[in-house]
Amino acid sequence: MVSVAAQWSGMFAIHVNEDGAQSFSRLDPNGYLPPFTDNLANRAAMAAGIRASWRTGGGTLTIAGHGADDCAPYDVLINGERTHRLPAVGLHRHEVDLTRLAPDSLVQLWLPHYGDFTLKQATLDGASVTSAVEEGPRWITYGSSITHCQQADGPTQAWPALVAAANGWQLTSLGLAGECQLDPVVADTIAQTPADLISMCVGINSYNASVFSERSYGPALQGFINTIRRAHPDVPLVVISPVLSLPREHKINEVGWTLAHYRQATADVVAVFQARGDANLHLIDGATVLTEQEALDRLPDTLHPDTAGYAIMAERLAPQLAAALL
Repeated sequence: MVSVAAQWSGMFAIHVNEDGAQSFSRLDPNGYLPPFTDNLANRAAMAAGIRASWRTGGGTLTIAGHGADDCAPYDVLINGERTHRLPAVGLHRHEVDLTRLAPDSLVQLWLPHYGDFTLKQATLDGASVTSAVEEGPRWITYGSSITHCQQADGPTQAWPALVAAANGWQLTSLGLAGECQLDPVVADTIAQTPADLISMCVGINSYNASVFSERSYGPALQGFINTIRRAHPDVPLVVISPVLSLPREHKINEVGWTLAHYRQATADVVAVFQARGDANLHLIDGATVLTEQEALDRLPDTLHPDTAGYAIMAERLAPQLAAALL
């Protein structure tokens, strides 16, 4: 019997606590600026997109950890199909019987994408178990709660996970609920991370928090893109402007801008880079990702898609993002 511990993908760093439990960071911990980035660090510690893969003909998957009351579940996939969704709230331990698998089956464990969470154990025991090496283009995607996908029923139903599965990509998800504010630590993390494709959906958090004005939003986005470009000068970079949020489209925030203003400013910044010769920088108009009727039907709080809404986003975005790699 062989016991193989999880080898994680989709994170920047792992911290082992005093009790041996693991916590994760999707951003470079050295880049934080306490106390200003404390909430950003909290969101980056949530395990969105973090997963492990094994090859096996059968065995027992053991998972143990602790999750907050709002913690999302685990997803277990066998050969790409979800077979188990397991709760991660409170202290927990799960043993998943996988004894009847076909030889060389691919087992994937996706950690809870939302909620404070630590992991005590993730091992697969069996007669012939090995860690599986992921293949395919490496994709980094950055964004707000709409990329973090708190409202998705499980981690593999977040739109970045769906796009990665559809296109055969290795995902690094930098969805940071409420914290997509063009922070230097995020740009620096992307700069340090190998990538074949980078995407970013920006503007909605800046609107909601009134963080950037007409004077400051464009230069902040410019600086963020410049940091990425110094490290990844030729990697396709796709900028997605804010998706529709009908009550916010023409409602002025505290700095005098509407969501439509942030969408137009995002497009204008991309146009400047393109005019200066960046042929690998692309724009997706976020207003086309969901129709107005879908925004009414699939955004229960007028801001965040539900699980079906995230599936629509994935269906629309998967081919557009794939086109940037051609």
